[in-house]
Amino acid sequence: MYKYIGLDAHSSTCTFCVVDTHGAEIDMTTIVTNGRLLIDYVKSLGGTITIAFEECDLSSWLFDLFQKHVHKVVVCNPVANVEYKRAKTDKIDARNLAHLLRGGFLKAVFHDGSSREKFRMLVSGYEDLIQETVRVKNRLRTIKRRARLAGDRTIDTHAQFIEERLTNQLESLLQTRREYRKRLIACARRFKETRCLTSLPGIEALQASKIIAQVVDPGRFQNKYKFWSYCGLVRHQRISAGRAYGTKRIWGNRILKCVFKMAAHSALKGKNALRLYYESLRAKGVSDKSARNAVARKIAAISLVLWKHNQRYDERKVIEHLSVQG
Repeated sequence: MYKYIGLDAHSSTCTFCVVDTHGAEIDMTTIVTNGRLLIDYVKSLGGTITIAFEECDLSSWLFDLFQKHVHKVVVCNPVANVEYKRAKTDKIDARNLAHLLRGGFLKAVFHDGSSREKFRMLVSGYEDLIQETVRVKNRLRTIKRRARLAGDRTIDTHAQFIEERLTNQLESLLQTRREYRKRLIACARRFKETRCLTSLPGIEALQASKIIAQVVDPGRFQNKYKFWSYCGLVRHQRISAGRAYGTKRIWGNRILKCVFKMAAHSALKGKNALRLYYESLRAKGVSDKSARNAVARKIAAISLVLWKHNQRYDERKVIEHLSVQG
């Protein structure tokens, strides 16, 4: 007998809603968030079980916890499910997830429990550190400017106190950043695809670590167009009844988008095939911004192919491809 479970998970409690193939509610219960108790409950239900819960801080742990004890685990995108969240309680969320799961209406988020996916936690911590460092730098710059413009001794005294604390905080953050970078690069070198990715112009070990952590498995992208969409490197056209209504910015992975755009910026500083590609686009009347974006997409597409086929970057193949297009 097939059973569908909607799970609303929190750090303290987990609420389960179980429905059968006909949509009839079998059980609704709330359990303390404890791995052994959660597994015991799921095992007690019997039958062929598919369980769904939203992407959150606990999702990786829950995925590893349940994947050996149920038929299928679906980690869904909370942004895609926002429409059903009108009246919100844990029981309502669990019930809605169970029925959406049964109907096949959930949009899944990729999870495979691999070491590459777990590497994502380290990359995410580094990205959070970068944002905090930028915030402190901006705050420090603002304090200095205010003190300089005010010309008041009292304000200047307060500003000096704040500036000293912010400076100390910034030094600590920069030291932590160096430690993060060292660990990221060391971990990235354990993956064989790092050699393939770092052979690309503009991609070094740190950027390769971000690509590995976010992509995890290149086989989940059918083609380069799917990958571009995932990276947020394209805009989707809005068309209805044969009429175009402009383009729409899509929901993309901001980390990969930044990696490939910065890689394009770096690659264009040298004399290489990507620079020739950029110049050929400019010669055709393409704007500087669009040409740079095209180079970013080219780097993304090449990185996906290199990883899939375990190959290193070959400048000659790109030049030959440009010659054929030209």
